Amino acid sequence: MPAMKLFIAAWMIAFLLGGCVPMAQYRTIETELAETRSERERIANDLELKLKQAQEKIYWMEMELRNAVTSTNRHAKDLKEAQAQNIYLKKINQHLSETNRALRQELYKKKSVIELQEKVIQLLDDTKKTIETSLKDQIAAQEIEVVEEADKLKVIFVDKILFDSGSAEINEKGKKLLLIMADSLKNDKYHQILVEGHTDNVPLSAALKKRFPSNWELSTARAAAVVRFFQEDAGIKPERLAVRGYSFYRPVAPNATEEGRHQNRRIEIILGGQMNE
Repeated sequence: MPAMKLFIAAWMIAFLLGGCVPMAQYRTIETELAETRSERERIANDLELKLKQAQEKIYWMEMELRNAVTSTNRHAKDLKEAQAQNIYLKKINQHLSETNRALRQELYKKKSVIELQEKVIQLLDDTKKTIETSLKDQIAAQEIEVVEEADKLKVIFVDKILFDSGSAEINEKGKKLLLIMADSLKNDKYHQILVEGHTDNVPLSAALKKRFPSNWELSTARAAAVVRFFQEDAGIKPERLAVRGYSFYRPVAPNATEEGRHQNRRIEIILGGQMNE
């Protein structure tokens, strides 16, 4: 529309210059040209304003886009960190679960061990009471001594109650006493039985040296005789039995007196040390 008006205005001017044009008509043409210029300026200003508005809108849209990209990147980073933390926490949780399961198993084992220990201790105490009741006369006569040490029970047969002088063969009285004691020991299947032989420091006679070169062999032979009797005559399982001989090297009293030597000539039957099931 503006271009058409400009064309008409230019034609009118050319027409007027080419001939005489009335004044009224000239003024009309001039007015139309002014209006055309004003319209063109208004349109140009309007377009410039719209351009500025569009540029401003684009600017803010670009800002929003940059903010959105930044926010997206930040959220993506946060998501990645959260995923990594979640994996780490899952591993920690799994480790804690495994540890908790292991602790429960360990607690169960310890509880079982404690229960077994309590049972074994109670059984040892019951065995001690049974032996003290069965052998009360010999204990009263100080021929036998019953000693409880921590988790062990020691029954000491002194001097000639089991063996005659210079002999490694159990006498009849000794066999009866060992059978009485064996009844108590057979019921206690949880403990090992260690038999220790001890002598005084008096040198062996010539007759004894023909069988036992020293007190080592005599002390060991007597302990072995008790173990063999427990197995063959009393029916105690041999897996529970053991032998030691100490000669006169572990005295409980001075060997300088007859009373001391009497105490040192002994057999110790020790109930202790848990059997493997």
